[in-house]
Amino acid sequence: MDSSGLVCEKFVKFVTRSDTSKNEMRIPSDFCSKYGNRLPASFHVILRNGYRLPVDFDRRRGILKGFLWFFNHFDLKGGEMLLFEYYGRYDLNVYIIGTNCSEIEYPSIVHHLQTCHPGRVTLGNGGWRFLFFVDPTVSLVDEIEPPTTFIERCGSTFPIWPRIGLNNGKVFRGTYSRQTGKISCLRTMCDVLGLADLKPFHMLLFTYDGVGMVNVSVFDENLFEVVFPGSPTSIDETSPTFDIASRFEITIQPCHMLKYCYGVDISTEYKDLCDMWARIDYINVYSGDSSWRLQVRKRSDWKRTTINDGWVEFREDLGLNVGDICSFQCCTDSYSNFTVSVIKYHLNDV
Repeated sequence: MDSSGLVCEKFVKFVTRSDTSKNEMRIPSDFCSKYGNRLPASFHVILRNGYRLPVDFDRRRGILKGFLWFFNHFDLKGGEMLLFEYYGRYDLNVYIIGTNCSEIEYPSIVHHLQTCHPGRVTLGNGGWRFLFFVDPTVSLVDEIEPPTTFIERCGSTFPIWPRIGLNNGKVFRGTYSRQTGKISCLRTMCDVLGLADLKPFHMLLFTYDGVGMVNVSVFDENLFEVVFPGSPTSIDETSPTFDIASRFEITIQPCHMLKYCYGVDISTEYKDLCDMWARIDYINVYSGDSSWRLQVRKRSDWKRTTINDGWVEFREDLGLNVGDICSFQCCTDSYSNFTVSVIKYHLNDV
């Protein structure tokens, strides 16, 4: 599944009983207007078990064609929800949320046109998800109770002090009670975002990475993700102070501008920061209203780290050129979320 590149707004499709007998699926007009020009006429919808569904995209109508096989293969009856992710490339990722609002246990199947075996789906490889619906008639509560199936799968590893991440890169601490099985984080989340409550929104998506991080996405009544202003290092009247913990810089070289760039080295000057990342890891980079997910990877000698997947999309979207300097800054307790600023190269400055 694509997991690097431009981070686009997620969207959710509620599956009705009648949908399961149709071959077409409409996607949100907001998504089509922003990203429809990036999607090819034919691509795949991919699940985390390796299942790849070939679909055709009718850009004018905002329709995906080819879903009948999908509904039949996964025996969807109606009442399920499909969560879609897109990283600005060729394919869409999809996750199936069951009628209990928790991500399902995926069957070991692939599409009948595929010749490979299904992949193994684990908590450590992609995390696990659940949805929480906002009740507009109730005042803001701090605690939420995840679905029982989510707790059964994740409760033993869920941290008592989880790090909660928002889609603008802000990170704060929540709490989890093993006695009650409830997560407390909504009041702090509203404080960080400068919100009085969550009544303007329809639902929240919680994604636990299996280690200690829970990412929260907020959706409007159209089941389209709401992107909040700000960045990991931004400070305003409503959010607490976030201290700059570390940084690194990259000066754009000719080799970074190749059509197929096979890695952008991060100087060993920033080794202490790079050592905070796993051998293969991901960082989130924010600029203005946009963000990108970049894969970082240690070279075989472990002496140098490179940016791999996602670089080309990042470079093109920011309009980088040779000589430009990208400065990445992150905050304490958040060594994977960076604000990027670009110093443009001008020949006259030389």
